[in-house]
Amino acid sequence: MRHPEEHNKLAIDPDTSWIIEKIFDFAAHGAGAGKITRTLTSEKIPTPGYFNYKKYGLFSKFYDNAPAEKSYTWTISTVRGILSDETYIGNSVHGKQTNVSYKNKKSIRKPESEWFKVENTHEPIISKDIFEQVQDQITNRRRSTKSGTMQIFAGLLKCSDCGWSMSYCGKKNRNGSTMYFNCSKFRQLGKAGGQCTAHYIRYDTLYTYVLARLQDWISQAHTDEKQLLSKLLNSSDKEAAKAHKKQSAELAKAEKRKVEVDRLFVKLYEDV
Repeated sequence: MRHPEEHNKLAIDPDTSWIIEKIFDFAAHGAGAGKITRTLTSEKIPTPGYFNYKKYGLFSKFYDNAPAEKSYTWTISTVRGILSDETYIGNSVHGKQTNVSYKNKKSIRKPESEWFKVENTHEPIISKDIFEQVQDQITNRRRSTKSGTMQIFAGLLKCSDCGWSMSYCGKKNRNGSTMYFNCSKFRQLGKAGGQCTAHYIRYDTLYTYVLARLQDWISQAHTDEKQLLSKLLNSSDKEAAKAHKKQSAELAKAEKRKVEVDRLFVKLYEDV
């Protein structure tokens, strides 16, 4: 949190620091991001977003009128972000993002080699020894299948509905095994509380599609690289607009439900 007395300085937030310590303790004892995510969710530990909502009113469109489980539904990406954040060892890291150009204000992530880091700018929550130990464990944790082979789409696929990663799975049949991806939120948390659905895509279908798209882009790049870049950026903008439209629809649905509940309460009061 921002220091209450010193400008441009951070201070430890006693309301949330214990959660950060808990996450790093899990990781230091060998738990992966997936297991930590499941544990935090099952123990109903509030997420950073929910703390910001309660304390500063941020992210109100996500938490206003949302079901109770929204406040403690962690994601693997959030846990991974915390485990790699040097803020917790007292460092400040700047310049992680930039705009595509002075005309296009879309933010893009810069390579880590271009970040600007200042050490020991504030009091740490986690010791550097623990942080480095966790980084080593993350680096050495191989993302491989049971057969020992690496999965090329690992960490790249997200569920279009809930935003969680898609899990790589296998199913045996008469012809051998069918490899596929499905929603990790549904896989980990199940149907309870409407925890997404079992979105599914076969590995061979995805591989064929991605290969065809790459071959098409390579062909276009040889013909007109600037036109291809412009087309890809426009496509990205359309996806962002689509996501915003979906969030707006969900908010409208929640507001409509609130009005309906209020009406029912009034009716119950009148009946009494």
